[in-house]
Amino acid sequence: MDPVIRFNHVGFHYGGPWALRDVEFTVGEGELVGVLGANGSGKTTLLKIADGLLVPQKGEVFLKGRPLSIYSRAELAREVAMVPQETHFHFAFSVLEVVLMGRFPYLGRFQFEGRRDMEVAREALAATHSTELAERSIYELSGGEKQRVLIARALAQEPSLILLDEPTSFLDLKFKKEIFDLISSLVHSRSLSGLVVSHDIELAAAYCDKLVMLKHGRIASMGSPEDIVTSQNIEDVYGCPVVVDENPLTGAPRVSVV
Repeated sequence: MDPVIRFNHVGFHYGGPWALRDVEFTVGEGELVGVLGANGSGKTTLLKIADGLLVPQKGEVFLKGRPLSIYSRAELAREVAMVPQETHFHFAFSVLEVVLMGRFPYLGRFQFEGRRDMEVAREALAATHSTELAERSIYELSGGEKQRVLIARALAQEPSLILLDEPTSFLDLKFKKEIFDLISSLVHSRSLSGLVVSHDIELAAAYCDKLVMLKHGRIASMGSPEDIVTSQNIEDVYGCPVVVDENPLTGAPRVSVV
């Protein structure tokens, strides 16, 4: 089966040193891939390239076998959904209104949402366990609730690929697990492709099918969580000595800072 998205020797810079260099990997259908690395390693740049917001100066990205560069913005928005690290709303939209924003790629100019759009939005709310929040203001939500709603908005785009930039960065431990539970369940049950940037090595290792570790814009290591989350790899990428053992309950890699 062809990958949903393929990075083919991708390179990008902002006018100075390369932010990404010779990046090559794929994300398949029903696969959740985690991107790890220290600050400044190119993680967010990678997501912006996958979303078509940045165009690589070297290499190419292919989406469903077609060069990403030939997609119109509207076509791309029907295939790729981004859940950003932070989203600020200037008005007190209801949760349902926020989720309906995900239907914009399917609407013509000055066209209002129809029955189908409402059905998709309510299905997305149900899938993210957010139905009871539908009439509440986005301003009234906790961090975990808001993140579920932003994922619901992304689902309402009916994408093939969902991109998530640090989806748990402002959440406490309970909600971190809840969000990764949700992301993993949605990707695997709906045959979506997921690419998630995270600073939480343990959660990424527990939930992702494959990990990509970036260092100075290059892929330092890539493979299964068990192969990638090692003390040597982490010390090399993050410059911090750690001990890696096995979580006695889940069997996933467990990381302890020395």
